[in-house]
Amino acid sequence: MFARLVQKELLSYLLDFRFIALFAICALLSALSVYVGTRNYVTRLQEYNAVSESNRRTAQEWLQSNLTEFEWMGYGWNRRPEVLSPVVHGLSGVLGKEVTIKYDNPPQFVASLFETDPIYALFGVLDLAFIVKVVLSLTVLLFTYDAICGEKEGGTLRLYASFPVPRSHLALAKLVGATVAVLTPFLFAYLLAAAVLSLSSGAELLGEDWGRMAALMGMFVLYLAVFAAFGLWGSALTHRRMTAFLGLLGLWTVWLFVVPNLAVRAARGLTPVESTYDLERQAGALRWENRKERQAEIKTYWQRNRVENWNALPEVRRREIMEGARKTQERLDMAFYSRLKDLQTKRRNDMRQEQRLAMALSATSPMSAVTFVSMDLARTGYIQQEQIEDALSAHLIYMSRVIRGQEDPAHFSWFTYQDRETVGECLSRNAIHILNLTLLAIAGFAGAYVAILRYDVR
Repeated sequence: MFARLVQKELLSYLLDFRFIALFAICALLSALSVYVGTRNYVTRLQEYNAVSESNRRTAQEWLQSNLTEFEWMGYGWNRRPEVLSPVVHGLSGVLGKEVTIKYDNPPQFVASLFETDPIYALFGVLDLAFIVKVVLSLTVLLFTYDAICGEKEGGTLRLYASFPVPRSHLALAKLVGATVAVLTPFLFAYLLAAAVLSLSSGAELLGEDWGRMAALMGMFVLYLAVFAAFGLWGSALTHRRMTAFLGLLGLWTVWLFVVPNLAVRAARGLTPVESTYDLERQAGALRWENRKERQAEIKTYWQRNRVENWNALPEVRRREIMEGARKTQERLDMAFYSRLKDLQTKRRNDMRQEQRLAMALSATSPMSAVTFVSMDLARTGYIQQEQIEDALSAHLIYMSRVIRGQEDPAHFSWFTYQDRETVGECLSRNAIHILNLTLLAIAGFAGAYVAILRYDVR
C-alpha cells in the first residue's frame, strides 16, 4: 500500500504542468550555463598560455644576460583557470590571476578577471552553482508549498485520510514522492551539464575532476533536499496556499540574502583584517630593514675576516671565508623570509578567524554551507589561494639561492603549481558544512513528518 501511495504522489507531480516547467528550466539553464562557462574557460586558457609563454621568454632573457636585473625585476606567473569553473565560478573573477615573483617581495596577486575584462562583471557570471542556489531552490519551494494545504483546499486530503492506512504511511508517501519528484529534473539537468562539459573542446576533465563533479552533485542534491523538506513543512503548517507561499518566500529570502550578508558584516566588525595595502606597507618596511641588517652583518663579517693579500691566502682558507660569507647570506635570507611569512601567516589567520565566525553566524542558512563546499570542490575558493601562496613562499627561498649563486641559473626551475589534493581530503575539511546541510535536511523532514501527522484535514 505504501508503494502505491508513493506512486500516486509521483504521478500527481509528474502530470503537473509545474513539473514540465521545472524540467525545462533545469535542462535549459544548466546546459546554457556550462556551455557559456566552458567557452569563457577556453578563452581564458588561451590567454593564460600566451601570457605564460611571454613571461617565461622575458624572464629567461634576464636570467641569462643579467642576473642583477632578474633579481630586481623578478618574473611574472599566471594562475591557470580551473576546469570546473564553468560549474562553480566561485572567486575566479575577484581573485588576482597574476603575480610578480621577486625574491624579497611577498606574493601579491593582481589583475583579476573582473579588472582586466569588466564585461564579465557587467551582468555577473552564470554558473551552475548560481542556478542551483538561487533559481532551483526557489523553484523547489514553488513546487512544494501547496503539497499539503493545496490538497486540503481541493478536498482530496480528507479523502486520503479516510483510507484504512496509518497516517504515518501517508506522511512518508508525501515526503518521498515530493522529494523524488523535485530532485529528478535536477539530476537529469546535472548529467546533461556534465555531458556538455565533457564534450566541449578545450575542457579536459581528469579522473579526479569527475570525482569532484560527483561530489558536487551530491552537495547540490542535499541542498535542494533542504528546501524540499522545509517546503513540505511550511505547507503542513498552514491551511491556505497563499499563506504557505508567502511564508516560504520569506524563508527563502532570509536564507539566501539576509543571513549570509548580516553574518559577513558582523564578522568583519568583530574580527577586522588588515588590507593587502597594509601588508604591502609592512613588507616594504621589513625589506628595507633587512637590507640594512644585511649590509651591517656582511660588513662586520668581512671586517672580522680581513685579508691583506687574497692571492697569498691558502686555497683552503679562501674556501672557508667564502663558505662563511655564503652561510651568512643564507642565514639572513632565511630570517627575512621567516619574518615575511609571519606577516602573511598573521593576516591569513585573521582571515580564517573572520571566515569561521561568518560561517558560525550563518550556520542557519544552507546557502553558506553549499557555497563554501562547492567552491572548495571546484578549486575556486580561498583554500586554493592559500595553497598557491604557500608554494610561492617555498619557491622564493629557492630563487634567493639562485640569485646568491648557490644554485646554477642555467638549470633554474620555474614556479609551477598543481593541486594534488584528493576529493576525500577536500570533503573531510568541509565536514562541518556537510553536517550542517544534513542536519537542516533531517530537521526539515522530521518537522514536516510530525506536522503532517498532526494536520487537521477537516
